[in-house]
Amino acid sequence: MAKYDESYNKNDVAAIAALYTADAVEVVGSEMADAGSLASGREAIEKRYAARFASSPSKSALKLVQVYAIGSEVCASLERSHRFRVGKGYQATIYVREADDWKIRMAHAN
Repeated sequence: MAKYDESYNKNDVAAIAALYTADAVEVVGSEMADAGSLASGREAIEKRYAARFASSPSKSALKLVQVYAIGSEVCASLERSHRFRVGKGYQATIYVREADDWKIRMAHAN
């Protein structure tokens, strides 16, 4: 989560994409420019962030709300503040272990 927040606030597309599994899925909710869309795979997610930052460099802050174990995976419930958003948004992220690191397999943000 900290690596994502740091990379996002630097608008570092490659670093963000490296946090996802090769087969990751990301869905965004109604508050984003690409609302309701799904990006499947690390390459598609990287393109999404590149387009988002090209049109509007961005900053955000994540706060961990709760963590749940799902077998060998982890689901993190996050509260998100964003400089272009009034109020808070929420994100659910599924992390999986890959070698010595945790990667994002699925993320849904609103």
